[in-house]
Amino acid sequence: MVVLNPNNWHWVDKNTLPWTKDYLNEKLLIFSKATDDNTKLIKIVEISKIEGDSNVSQRKGKPICYFDLHVDISLEVLGRNEEDEEEEKQLGKGSLVIPEFMHDEDNFEIKLNGFTSDLKEVIQATFLPSFTEVLLNYQNDLIKSHSSDLQQK
Repeated sequence: MVVLNPNNWHWVDKNTLPWTKDYLNEKLLIFSKATDDNTKLIKIVEISKIEGDSNVSQRKGKPICYFDLHVDISLEVLGRNEEDEEEEKQLGKGSLVIPEFMHDEDNFEIKLNGFTSDLKEVIQATFLPSFTEVLLNYQNDLIKSHSSDLQQK
């Protein structure tokens, strides 16, 4: 049902949390990163929780988004055999928690739980920079995907 909204002056909101869950599962479940020496592979095993708010809105004809998400992810670190790179053994398993992934922050807190200090260092140096890049694409993709079906002029 289209609501009369001359010149798109009034707020128009769209809940995008279901889309967000699908998007993050699609983008992150295939994400992994090998160390520079190719002896370790860090990969996402499961996204166990995505909670919070995600909305695309339109005010005065301009699409905007706002989100505040809590995300829990299971990670594993695999060791690779130098002679046979197909052979991998688990070196550690734990969680990555983002307590507040928000629309107005590029530098959000990421907690690593259940890993030894050595593996935490590897994850922070190898995995997190690329992982953060993937997450930071979310806001642009959210607006691109949903701004076109908000009421336009």
